[in-house]
Amino acid sequence: MVSYCLFSGGQGQWQAFLDSACRFSLALFQRNPPSSASALISCTHSIRFIIKTSMWLDVLASVTLIRRPMLLRSLYDPSGTALIDGRPELSMMGVMGCETHNVIALAEIADLAWWKEDLGRTGSLSVPELVRRGQRIETILRSTNDNDYPHAADTEKSRRQRLTSDVFRASALVYLHSVISGDHPQCPEIMGNVAETVKCLRRAEDVSTTRHVVRGMVFNICVCGCLTDEPVYRDYFLQLLQEQQMETVGNCALVCDLMRRVWTSREGGMPVDWRVVMRDMLLV
Repeated sequence: MVSYCLFSGGQGQWQAFLDSACRFSLALFQRNPPSSASALISCTHSIRFIIKTSMWLDVLASVTLIRRPMLLRSLYDPSGTALIDGRPELSMMGVMGCETHNVIALAEIADLAWWKEDLGRTGSLSVPELVRRGQRIETILRSTNDNDYPHAADTEKSRRQRLTSDVFRASALVYLHSVISGDHPQCPEIMGNVAETVKCLRRAEDVSTTRHVVRGMVFNICVCGCLTDEPVYRDYFLQLLQEQQMETVGNCALVCDLMRRVWTSREGGMPVDWRVVMRDMLLV
């Protein structure tokens, strides 16, 4: 049902269906102690796919809803060690196409955004603590697993995965710095990582994997599009989404409209919370 909502443009009753899938995953973890890792290793391939997909969609939903991801703690074992890509049963590569630590970092950014908003409402937000937490997440994103994908003898699949991871990492940094510094496109860290995202996307243009990379990057393109005032970048993001919309069903046309609404709202010079604009949409 979540997939149906995605094919319908990322709207509808997707939240209720996704929350049910997350509760199913949490119940399975509780029945298979001591950790989510052991549960993922021991369950069937189909159940594992459902759980990993739920984890990924839970993270994306938490970004737009500004909530703590329901499955955040399931991404760690009881000692606090994060899941790693060392075993295929634990890797998010098959679901998302990029390293597990990048997915965990995005979940942590969503949690940080929720924490910031929650404390901000009560006037008890500590900016130094916000920055400290943000820097810890940035350290996760800056780590890479390039040794897992040797450049010399790349297969198309491994090249696609590395390109997807590069785009994901750069755009996640855009999101992170919007949480730390606010939704200000002129923030140097936001500007720099939007430019890096575009650079990574353009690297994909040189190979036959472009549409595969872009297909899984709608969320990332939307975040960067909403947080740039550069006309060249805006046009580039719109072009990517419009080309993708011609090939597949989904929410690309709605995302283009969403970005334009954010740009129009920002014409007065005030920051615009892009998450409020997209609150009822699941971006994948």
